[in-house]
Amino acid sequence: MHFHVVALLLFGTSLAFNLFGPNTYAKGESVPLLLNKIESDHTQLPYRYHDLPFVCHDRRQQPKTLLLGEILKGDRFWDSMYDLQFGIDRPCVYLCAMSASLIGLNRADQLVKNGYVVHWSVDGLPGATTFTGKAGLAKYYAAGFPLGFVEDDISYLYNHVTLVVRYHTEKNKRHSIVGFEVYPKSIDDDRCLNDHDYYDNFAILPQDPVKKKQEKNHIIHYTYSVYWREDHTINYNSRWDLYYANDNLKAANSVHWISLVNSLMLAGLVSLVAATFVYRLFKTNPKRSKSDHEDDDLWRQLAHNAMKPPVYVSVLTTVTAYGVQSIVAAVGVLATLFLNNTLHFGSGVSASAFFNNHQGAIFTCSFVILLASGFASAFMGIIVHKLLVNEAPGHVYRGFSTLNLSFMFSAVLPSVILGGMLVINCIVWAKESSNALPFGTIVFIMILFAVVEVPLGLLGGIFGNKVKFPVRSFLVTSYIALDEKTRSSFRFGDHKKAIFLSTFFGLIPFGIVYVDLQLILNTIWLEKTTFFYMYGFLLFTTLLVLLVVAESAIVITYISLTIYKDHHWQWLSFGASSSIGYYVFLYSIYYHIYHLLIADFVSSLIYFSYMALVSITIGVGCGAVGVISALLFVRKIYSSAKRE
Repeated sequence: MHFHVVALLLFGTSLAFNLFGPNTYAKGESVPLLLNKIESDHTQLPYRYHDLPFVCHDRRQQPKTLLLGEILKGDRFWDSMYDLQFGIDRPCVYLCAMSASLIGLNRADQLVKNGYVVHWSVDGLPGATTFTGKAGLAKYYAAGFPLGFVEDDISYLYNHVTLVVRYHTEKNKRHSIVGFEVYPKSIDDDRCLNDHDYYDNFAILPQDPVKKKQEKNHIIHYTYSVYWREDHTINYNSRWDLYYANDNLKAANSVHWISLVNSLMLAGLVSLVAATFVYRLFKTNPKRSKSDHEDDDLWRQLAHNAMKPPVYVSVLTTVTAYGVQSIVAAVGVLATLFLNNTLHFGSGVSASAFFNNHQGAIFTCSFVILLASGFASAFMGIIVHKLLVNEAPGHVYRGFSTLNLSFMFSAVLPSVILGGMLVINCIVWAKESSNALPFGTIVFIMILFAVVEVPLGLLGGIFGNKVKFPVRSFLVTSYIALDEKTRSSFRFGDHKKAIFLSTFFGLIPFGIVYVDLQLILNTIWLEKTTFFYMYGFLLFTTLLVLLVVAESAIVITYISLTIYKDHHWQWLSFGASSSIGYYVFLYSIYYHIYHLLIADFVSSLIYFSYMALVSITIGVGCGAVGVISALLFVRKIYSSAKRE
């Protein structure tokens, strides 16, 4: 028994070191090169490299077992025929002679003209194209290398690659891999040629019409070279730095700091306006006329109506719970990534090494936090529901009602995500793209939602139902018993006011998030070979947006009660606060027209499907903050008025 316990502890310890520490190699050890996928900035349809009909295949090649995060990220790793032995240079290795049909050649021609880039991996590092900075600055990497090139409308395929693997010697005299560079060539020959040798490029489609008709298949010769170089300037801790560096790095940092200053100024302005309104609301001035006091106190007369439940209160509470879950998940993920970049996770590994070397772990972490946030959505949903329907202090829902509400509050966000994911998955599956999730993965995700998310939501609802506020709390003292449980009537004549407030107050938070939004869109849709890493800026911007939205909701509620003398503040605060989602989607349309290089309908459909899902989630998340802030504000002012 003790032996098994010790064995498990040793296994866990070794696994931890393997996760956080480098893989080390001795000379002659085999280093696997994994094939992944090809993707393009001109389309949103990546494909598995192994499935291409014009590359080398071997029945011994097997797909690698992937973690959930790697599958969600879109990775599709396969074993390769490339033989890499650590520290042993191989100037010329003949890989295979691929007999490609005319259909396969046409496919290659299409992919090359669409600018597809190949992704391979060695020791967790993506194969990179090397660039030199402006004015002779240090080099930097872009993940992937081109499948081929086009010249005079003729497509040429890269069928030879020179692999340069850089390594660093560790203290134990073993070596860790710190760089993986790929230099492709197009050679119309079966030999490996030097850089100074003259050679013709390999045209994918034969240019001779007679030869093109006579040959049903065309032989493509694949070769490669491998060189190992020790690099004293890079160690395992900093091996990802070159992937983040580029010519625009300093400019991007400057733009971020300028944007941050502007955002702080906007947030300060909104805070000043909110503080002024709140101060004016409670300030009493004996020198003011009686009529002025009566005008300012009209909001007090709305106390009874302001406490009435709004129309469709269950819908409002449900979307608020949806928003709470999305915010908790987003802030949780960003905080985790920020701490990973700030603190040292693991044994002496660099601050950001874990998520860099385990890219799929970001998606796994995000998914786990999303599941766990179901507790928060049901917990807050029950409390907000009680306050919106103006339940008596200390009221506790019965068991069935609690479970019913908890399930509804915790299941909305997963349902929206699963629904959107299934629709998009059907589209990419029909196009045979590698981004299509396997059926087993979809079933597994559904099981996780049912087994983990829903029980956590039910547990959160039970705890939320048991929450009782102190007797002196403004949430209790502001309670007003209603003669009848009628819903606050909804007047469609106020749509102009709602549109005006939504348009104005949605523009402010969008202005704060604009720069980060553009950089994220560039990384995801336009420059797929780059990586986003400014999680600290993004986390601070997110918190700043939530603060501005909360203060804006207070200002909107103040305007509704004091200026418009209207007690319909619940849906108004949600609509105005969630309007940032409209701006995000409108900007995504502008971005698609003026920035993206997408031309095919399916890629555009995928893009807008994802952006619609993101815009809805952002809008509902900010709307939830607005409703909760307005709810607390209304309860606070009427609690103070009641005490007076």
